[in-house]
Amino acid sequence: METLFIYLVKVNIALTMFYLMYVGLLRKDTFLRLKRFYLFAAIVFSLVYPLFTIEVGGNIFSFLRKNYAAEVLIGQPSIALETTDASAENHFFPLHGENIFFFIMMAGTAFFLVRFIWQLITIFRIKHKSVPKRIGTQNVYHLSEKMMPFSFFRWIFINTEVHSEEELKQILLHEQIHVQQWHSLDILLAESLCIFFWWNPIVWLIKKEIAINLEYLADSEILRKGVNSRDYQYHLLRLTYHGTAVQIVNNFNVSQLKQRIMMMNKNKSPKRKLAKYLMILPLAVVLMMTNCVQEKDPGGVSSQEETVQDEKQQKVTDNDEIFVVVEEMPQFPGGQEALMKYLSENIHYPKEAQDKGIQGRVICSFIVGKDGSITDVQIVQGVDPSLDEEAIRVIKSMPKWEPGRQKGKVVDVRFTLPIVFRLQPSGKPAQNSTDNAEGKISATDAKYFKFISENIRYPVIAQENGIMGLVKAKYSVNEKGEISNVKIIQGADPSLDAEVMRVIKALPPDIALAKTGGKANSNVEFSAYFRLQDDESSQKISNIQSEIVVVGYGKSNMKDKE
Repeated sequence: METLFIYLVKVNIALTMFYLMYVGLLRKDTFLRLKRFYLFAAIVFSLVYPLFTIEVGGNIFSFLRKNYAAEVLIGQPSIALETTDASAENHFFPLHGENIFFFIMMAGTAFFLVRFIWQLITIFRIKHKSVPKRIGTQNVYHLSEKMMPFSFFRWIFINTEVHSEEELKQILLHEQIHVQQWHSLDILLAESLCIFFWWNPIVWLIKKEIAINLEYLADSEILRKGVNSRDYQYHLLRLTYHGTAVQIVNNFNVSQLKQRIMMMNKNKSPKRKLAKYLMILPLAVVLMMTNCVQEKDPGGVSSQEETVQDEKQQKVTDNDEIFVVVEEMPQFPGGQEALMKYLSENIHYPKEAQDKGIQGRVICSFIVGKDGSITDVQIVQGVDPSLDEEAIRVIKSMPKWEPGRQKGKVVDVRFTLPIVFRLQPSGKPAQNSTDNAEGKISATDAKYFKFISENIRYPVIAQENGIMGLVKAKYSVNEKGEISNVKIIQGADPSLDAEVMRVIKALPPDIALAKTGGKANSNVEFSAYFRLQDDESSQKISNIQSEIVVVGYGKSNMKDKE
């Protein structure tokens, strides 16, 4: 599903485009019913279309995509999070610009929602104070104060004592048209739009256009029923001094009196101008197609198969033919479990680091050559020179790997591996063990992390904006291995949070159930740390530990590689 920010952007872009089309092509027409349908449909479409995509034709816009590489690092599932107080506060309440924006937006929404509720209460209060009367066959509510006649759904409010019999007849006919055609629905839809998108001036202009067009409709029906146009306009002028009850009702008179009189005297638009309304179709298609591009973007949260296939075919550079993600990733002889066993048996905790109590996660990067040999070993994220050197030594001493393959050909692949150095409370190095409590990854966990690593992606929007952070989630697994109750218990950014939720929900039932040891209705916690390769500050972070580390290359780094 779309993140809230992306959803808001899409909705407001659509509303703006529909409004500009209305002002530029349709506003002056006399096709009043068609204009009512246009405005109503434009709002509904704008609110709904971001939730759906079109698969056909999506590749037309493939040239708009930006490709960003990302590496996934499998960590130790049993290690708890350790952060400084400042880091913890930053995760729980990050003071980013978008947070301030959402806070202001929600505050404004709350204000206008309270205002809307108060208007509804005012209508009921007016109804309670008014005296029910009957004019002909129509039930009305007599207003005790001098205010403008109005209607709200089936209720019609008129001060029967200040109008002549002829005026009452015309006013009643006008309000009956509002009631019969359910104009209050349009008013409430426009008001709801202003509540949630109050910060966009376009929605207020749309509300204004809806209100005036409904009055045009009522005026048109009045004249069609044989009411004298001159007398009717004179009655409107007499009501200009009356106050308006509330904003969410259909008033007999509105402030755009001049516009109403001009519309009543305007010649009918020729039927050939109806063709302009067909322009709504290509506009709707364009919006849907651009929405499809977003859904198929590698940084998105849906169209999973398209995303995986696109990124698997991506190269880091065209010059040296070194890949980051390929169709068949390189493997340590014997697989993930054998790799963990090799590391646990061959890593030696440096004495110097033990004496100083130094511990942390060293992230190493190296190239698995076409012949399976290990070359170009680098430290991506270091902790201490002694720990860094030990990590490099162990990696260089590895046996040859099974090389990676792209389109059936053996290729060079850059691989990234985290090595965790952890001291026991007594100050002694953690003993090598096959127990999960000591950080060893079992065969079941290996499948679990393999699936995660092959499917999780660093969102493009986060890479472009330099967004990093730790995301912790919690979910439940039932007896069928189905995932439910996915919740973010520590978020970093909407795009990163959404990606973690997407991957969790995509877990196959057998892997999800195996992760819980076959126990039904179990709760599982998951953590992923997203960091950028070209960010210097992240190189110094050694105390943030998670099950998965996703390394993105960032905007500037990708430009260098291109």
